[in-house]
This record gives sequence, structure tokens and C-alpha cells, in this order.
Amino acid sequence: MAINNEPLFIPQLSKDPRSANLAFSSKLNVCIAVPIVANNLVRGMLTVWGDDLSRYAAQEEMELLTSVGEQLGVVVENTRLRQQAEQLIVLEERNRLARELHDSVTQSLYSVTLFAEAGRNLTQSGEHERAGQLFSDVLETGQQALKEMRLLVHKLRPSVLEKEGLIRALQHRLNAVEGRAGVRNHLVIEGTLEISNEVEKELYHVAQEALNNTIKHANASEVRVFLRQDTSSNITLTIIDNGVGFDLETAAERSGLGLTSTEANIF
Repeated sequence: MAINNEPLFIPQLSKDPRSANLAFSSKLNVCIAVPIVANNLVRGMLTVWGDDLSRYAAQEEMELLTSVGEQLGVVVENTRLRQQAEQLIVLEERNRLARELHDSVTQSLYSVTLFAEAGRNLTQSGEHERAGQLFSDVLETGQQALKEMRLLVHKLRPSVLEKEGLIRALQHRLNAVEGRAGVRNHLVIEGTLEISNEVEKELYHVAQEALNNTIKHANASEVRVFLRQDTSSNITLTIIDNGVGFDLETAAERSGLGLTSTEANIF
């Protein structure tokens, strides 16, 4: 009903040909249609019906309805942009997980097939000792692939952090990943934590990166997570494992082990 993004005012519906296909009460004889415009496109109409011509003919009433239509347009556009951003985030997350799946689990499983095939050939040729070494590699690589798959599955699940907070999220992570991987784990909280949601997210991300490194690279059998907030509200997150460790300078030069992203989150 609105034409050229302008409000449409019909003072007598019963006599206006534009209302021929409209179903309305005989008591309602006045109609105002205000366009809801978002991003220069009409997304809908705000329609008001009435029986008092003098009221709706007033200029201030028209201006008020037009203003409401404009505000609704802003809401519609913001909602559309938010949904678009959420879809983009989901797409980026899927692509990231696909890359991780290819870089870790897929390559590990491919290595398993190569080791198994080579072991079978050596067994058939009677070289049982060398075949046994390859089958040990199959077992080790398969176990590593299982650990990495658990990490990916954990990432796909809804975040416990937003629902239950940092402490429960850390404990859930330790139970779901480290616990099932056979890594003994302990979470120690010192002090009464009063942390904003944003800081909780950053701390969880840092902890998750460190724990991922433990699973992927450290070959640890035990990990301890300490979270402490002192009387000055300073927060300390410490993660200790009994794994093989690494040289910090060498790892930083390779930009591996998630150190770059972790440093960015801290600073």
C-alpha cells in the first residue's frame, strides 16, 4: 500500500478503490500505511486502522507513525546484520574445524594405513621384528588420532562456559578430554573468583590452548590446572604437566603450539 517509501493515508476506506480487496470492519474507515524501510528497501508496513478521521489527519500523528516505522526499520536491519554475522562465524568455525581435521586426524589415519600396509608386507616376508615396530607405530599413531578427535568433538559441543561459568567449564573440559584420554587431571581453585564474562572467556581460551598442547605434544600422564585470584583481584592461571616439554624460543620461532594466539589473548 505504501508507495515510493512514503506513508499512505486513506481517509475513507469504503470509497477508495485501493481498499477493494481489503477485509476490514465497517466501523473502521481510516487507514494509514507506513513503510518499514531497512537498507533502502521496504521490508514491511506498519498499518493503523481507525474510525476517527480528525485524529489521524493530524500532522503530529503522521510524524509519530513515520518515526515508529523508521525505528522498526533500524531494528529489522540490525537483526539481519546480526544473523548474517552469526552465520559467518558458524561458517568460519566449520572451515577451521575442517582444517584441523585435515591437518591432524586425517593425516594420522593416513599414516596408520601406511604403517599397517608396510607391517603386513614385512610379516608376509618373514621380517617379524621390523613388522612389530611398525605395528607399534600403528598403535601410537591411532591413539594420537583418537586424542585429537576427542578435542574436535569437544569443540563442537555447546559451550559450558556461557551456561555455567569458568570453573565448571574447565572441569568439564578436563573430564571430557583429558580424563577420557587417560590423563590424570586436577583443578585447584584458590580464593573467591570474581571475574567478568569477557575475562572468563579469555582465561578459558588460554587454558584450552595449553591443554590442547599437552594432549597433542607433551605425551603427559598428568596435568594440573591452578586458578587463583588474590586480594588485589589479580588473576593467575597456571597449567603444569609431566610431559616432555619444549624449548620456548624454538617453539616461538616456529609459531607453533598455539603460543602466538595465546600471547595475543593475554596481552
